[in-house]
Amino acid sequence: MLEDVHKARNMLTSLSETLRYSLTKSALNSISLEDELEMVENYIEISKIQFENRLHFETHIDPDSLNKQIPPMMIQMLVKNALKHGISNLKQGGSVILSTSIENNQLQIKLTNSGTLQKNVKGTQLGIKNIKNRLKLQYGEAANFKLAEIENHVIATIKIPLV
Repeated sequence: MLEDVHKARNMLTSLSETLRYSLTKSALNSISLEDELEMVENYIEISKIQFENRLHFETHIDPDSLNKQIPPMMIQMLVKNALKHGISNLKQGGSVILSTSIENNQLQIKLTNSGTLQKNVKGTQLGIKNIKNRLKLQYGEAANFKLAEIENHVIATIKIPLV
């Protein structure tokens, strides 16, 4: 019983932090990667309750990337898509791996999840369109977004120029 109370308290904290973030940060042009990662961690904690033991999440974050600016909610949208179109379709569940690095004067954000690329998904693909539009609006052709499938994993890669 005590464990359930602890889980419920943690979930409510994560949920309130996620809501606070979306209300205060989503209208901004950019935020630090560190702020975005905190929100993603809260989102994952909430999602782990839904997926029970079927979701494994890990990060490989370059400490030099934490102060870099990115459009808000961008990584969260990628994680949401990975869970909705990847992990939720796998009976045994799967993993989501988030990594960041600085290469060639660009911030590289890579999200890898178990599953296959859904080419004919019924839906609007609004999250992906939103990411592409925000990158283009903020960085023009200097930013890059790619989706690929390699060996039953979907890899989303975002490259943002460092200013």
